[in-house]
Amino acid sequence: MLSLMKLEMKKYKFRGNIIGGFIAILIITAFMILMSIDSADQAVANYGDAFKVADILASVTFTIFAAVLLSKLIIDEFKSKSITVLFMYPIERKKLLVAKLAIVVLFTFAFGVLTRVLSVSGFYLFNHFAQFIPNDLSQISWMEQSVKILINSAMTSFIALIPLFFGMRKHSTVTTIVSAIFIGALLNSNAGNDFTLSSIVFVPLLLAALGIAIAYLSIRNINDKDIV
Repeated sequence: MLSLMKLEMKKYKFRGNIIGGFIAILIITAFMILMSIDSADQAVANYGDAFKVADILASVTFTIFAAVLLSKLIIDEFKSKSITVLFMYPIERKKLLVAKLAIVVLFTFAFGVLTRVLSVSGFYLFNHFAQFIPNDLSQISWMEQSVKILINSAMTSFIALIPLFFGMRKHSTVTTIVSAIFIGALLNSNAGNDFTLSSIVFVPLLLAALGIAIAYLSIRNINDKDIV
């Protein structure tokens, strides 16, 4: 499985996606800093806010990143029918699809964690010198935040599989990415008083389970009729 994943990553020059992920982290960090500087609407007024904003931005950004990867690794190959060439290799089809999906899930999870950690760390370093918000970390429960980072990153990585269902219906890259944007916006749009759908625990859990189910059914049902 690992060798298959490595071959897929090499085939698609995955280094560019990794570089893009780190650029996204820098942009998110800069955005958080700007949100703390804006005195008229200071959305980041303390480190609790910083963790919340980092979580929302990471979820939306890498749900879309995952959709782009799904399009590149799976949707485009079915659309162009180049997947038929891969299916001629002496490799089980389901194993090949599992490898592709594993790349998407692991990338989304890894950068979900990195974004939440590095963006808040970068924000802290900037604020340590600029002092735009109180430099008080005593109210932060680091164990609680660590658990949230891991759980939310894991849920995002599985929720990000949902656009596969929409993309595979007509083998459409646009549909895959648009559905990811819609899901990210729906879950993380602020409806007032810091309320988002993602703050209701069972909603992201349910969607994560749905993402896993979609991946499982895609793997189970893969056959010749998918590519003709």
